[in-house]
Amino acid sequence: EDIFLMLLKQVFGGLFNIMLWICVACELTLAVIFEKDDTVTPLILSMVIVASGTLQWWTELQAESMMESLQNMQRTELVCVHRNIFQGGRKVAQEQWIEPGDLVPGELVVLEAGDKIPADIRIVFCTEGAEVDNAALTGESLPEARTVEVEGDGVAVHEAHNVCFFGTTVLKGRMKGIVFATGDDTFLGQINETMTQCARTRSTLETQIEHFVHVIAYVAMAVGVLSLVANLMSPVQRPIDLILENAATAFFAQVPEGLLPTVTISLMIASTRMVRRKVLVRKIDAIETLGCVSVLCSDKTGTLTSGCMTATDIVTHADGFATCRCTENEWAAPVQNASVLSLAQCGILNNSSKPNREGVMAGSPTEVAIMEACTRVFGDDRMQYQEQNPQVFEIPFNSETKWMLTIHADGLRPGAFRMVLKGAPERVLAMCTRVLNESSTVELSDQRRGEINTHLHKLMSGGRRVLCFAEMRLDGYADDFVFEGSSPEKCNFPMEGFTWVGLIGLEDPPKEGVKDAIAVLDDASCKTVMVTGDHPTTAQAIATRIGILRENELANLPEEIREYTVVTGHQLAAYVPEGDGFENGACSEEQMEFWRKTVQHARVFARVSPVHKRVIVRAYQQIGGAIVAMTGDGVNDAPALKAAEVGVAMGIRGTEVAKEAADIVLLDDKFTSVVDAMGQGRLCSENLKKSIMYTLCSKIPQVMPTFAELVGVPTALTVTQVLLIDIGTDIWTAIAYAFQPAEASLMAEKPRHPLRERMVDWRVLVYSYFYIGMIQMLACWFVFFNMPHILDLMHKHSSVYSMEETEWNYAGMASYYWTLVLGQLGAAMVTTTTRTSLLSYGLPNKWLNVCFVFEVLLAAAIIYCGPCQRLFKTEPLTAAQALLGCTGLVAILFVEEIRKAFLRWGDNRREAKAALLLIDQQ
Repeated sequence: EDIFLMLLKQVFGGLFNIMLWICVACELTLAVIFEKDDTVTPLILSMVIVASGTLQWWTELQAESMMESLQNMQRTELVCVHRNIFQGGRKVAQEQWIEPGDLVPGELVVLEAGDKIPADIRIVFCTEGAEVDNAALTGESLPEARTVEVEGDGVAVHEAHNVCFFGTTVLKGRMKGIVFATGDDTFLGQINETMTQCARTRSTLETQIEHFVHVIAYVAMAVGVLSLVANLMSPVQRPIDLILENAATAFFAQVPEGLLPTVTISLMIASTRMVRRKVLVRKIDAIETLGCVSVLCSDKTGTLTSGCMTATDIVTHADGFATCRCTENEWAAPVQNASVLSLAQCGILNNSSKPNREGVMAGSPTEVAIMEACTRVFGDDRMQYQEQNPQVFEIPFNSETKWMLTIHADGLRPGAFRMVLKGAPERVLAMCTRVLNESSTVELSDQRRGEINTHLHKLMSGGRRVLCFAEMRLDGYADDFVFEGSSPEKCNFPMEGFTWVGLIGLEDPPKEGVKDAIAVLDDASCKTVMVTGDHPTTAQAIATRIGILRENELANLPEEIREYTVVTGHQLAAYVPEGDGFENGACSEEQMEFWRKTVQHARVFARVSPVHKRVIVRAYQQIGGAIVAMTGDGVNDAPALKAAEVGVAMGIRGTEVAKEAADIVLLDDKFTSVVDAMGQGRLCSENLKKSIMYTLCSKIPQVMPTFAELVGVPTALTVTQVLLIDIGTDIWTAIAYAFQPAEASLMAEKPRHPLRERMVDWRVLVYSYFYIGMIQMLACWFVFFNMPHILDLMHKHSSVYSMEETEWNYAGMASYYWTLVLGQLGAAMVTTTTRTSLLSYGLPNKWLNVCFVFEVLLAAAIIYCGPCQRLFKTEPLTAAQALLGCTGLVAILFVEEIRKAFLRWGDNRREAKAALLLIDQQ
């Protein structure tokens, strides 16, 4: 979108901006047509509207700029292609390195382990056992095999094993492919295009501000019309220009001109704080929405887990089978246990991972994880050991045999070879007859086989992927013996009688701090739901470890609830509604019943597709009535990210499609940052509410002078003075609320639902208009009528005032203005807390304290500075009169302390009753 069009939308778009521009138009009309002298008011108000819109526009541009910087850091490296060139009149194939953006369909691309795939390609050559990481597209943490074999007609392109997709990564092997789609034509590009056509869910702040603006618009129009009617029906006949000015003033007094800049700047401050915590806010109103989130749907791979396979457990035999963690001393050099050392040797020898150009191990995540774990045993001796035992033969892993075999020459014994077998435990174990026991071997009896299976099932139930290792020593072969064969039947060497060496368990481990973060979310009454494409067993195991599910929770649940706690994509398939959601009869009653129970009980969704993820989000929104945040990093997460009220993408691991669909990007990819951001969102929402309460407190005392004039009361407050209060002082104090610390632990409370508990509800209006506002109004009139000669001006029009009477009126206006400013000072102090006494809470917000001083100094300047007196129609007050102006401030502080004391007493009484009831029940 054009940046200048964005600016125009921010300045002139939206109901509230339109209402403010109407105020400007009214004031200009009065100034030009009726030749009034007040041109300052419309000018200042116009500047405020433009500044507010420009600030929001600039903030979002800054977020986009950071996104572009992030994208530039993640540019794909140069791509190797084979191109035909003419040399000496002949066509010659030449290898060239080009930018990914220069690729065109038909190019022959060469890819190796570790390379990012720069376009959609069809494989024409690949080494045996080649693998790619499709997690960005599918959400699967396990690698997928690739071959040159053409798939049948019934297989979709995105499921074909002879196709690689833009944005994925080669993990293992070497391949060549023909480019058939680039840019927006790729599978990823088409998903991105679909995302741009989908409507974004409106933020809760948009909804609430719109509701608030409607309320204020009705109030302002009602007050304006009431003033107009009252002026027309007044026994005091007034010219039309004064009637319109009075009505416009009444309307103007009810419009909180400082609201937009207050909200915008407050959100900007919160956004800046979040960036320091590695959270980039792309849409600043998402900050407030994040504080209202009641359901957090999170992808597993790369979000809750590291997205990187890690060896976690080993099982070996040394006078008995034993499992140990790979982080324990048994698995670190120097290793005394010969069985553990032999397993580490096997893990290093039978391994296809290789260092890339940067020296980092590249290849299948499983292979890399095993290599890194085994290297910890050998330390610096790992490469030396590989050189001493060079690989002379290999049978790569394939989906039929489910194992990989390597044969290595023994550098210390001529004619000796060592075969290492690695693969699925049930396949490898079936080829074994003995078990390694330290430096010797023992028979693989049925009892030992059963013990191995017991350890295996224990690891698998914990969500581990388990590989089994076995070995066989070959002696008496010629050094130049040529090993042949691709299967046990075709090999020219023995393939039975292996010695079982051990098991290695691997997992994609939970990220650091995730478990604690989920516990914080539970305390905050925010439900965390795992939504993943992974296997249900793996998902359930990880969910239990990080606290989404409690230990043995499923076993203790009734059957009718258990089936809805861990839900699979297969279960969802029959209940997916037509269209985009569950409204307007899109579902049958049976489907609705399924989703009601699912929304209520589900904690894990496994083996789900991108379509399922979006439907899950819609179900929580439309059936559960929840405010939903969705986290993810892959293309498969993008539809759900955009459907959620708050989409949260990973900044490092995340795909560009996911980041474009998101409202918030985690620059450090830490799940804990989401929780920090949620706390900041709740604080921002709480402070915005307090800020609006404070702003509305002055509206009753601002409008009453307009109606008082109808019964002959002298002018107590002008439009310029109203604007001076709203924009000159109140706006800065309202903005300073953004720095207000939390009154209590906000993450220990339930989230506020923006549709059921609006930021501005009847309680806020009653508090601001009819409680604090009435106290301020009474104080202002009390001080005003105690000014000398004010009663002498009753029922006289200002046009017939003498010079002296005008000065009396200006002094009265100064007293009303001064009392109202000090009253707003008291309102600002008491609205910083809802229940806590100011005597114990204090004034911890230094910026708010600075604003208090600024308000008093500015008001004093308006009253006592000569040029300001002429501009704003004031006269200096005596010390006694200025002291009397503190009436409202003192009254508000006193009454509010009593009210809050009663609230605390009621809270304590309810807590005591609840405690007694609990004791009685026990």
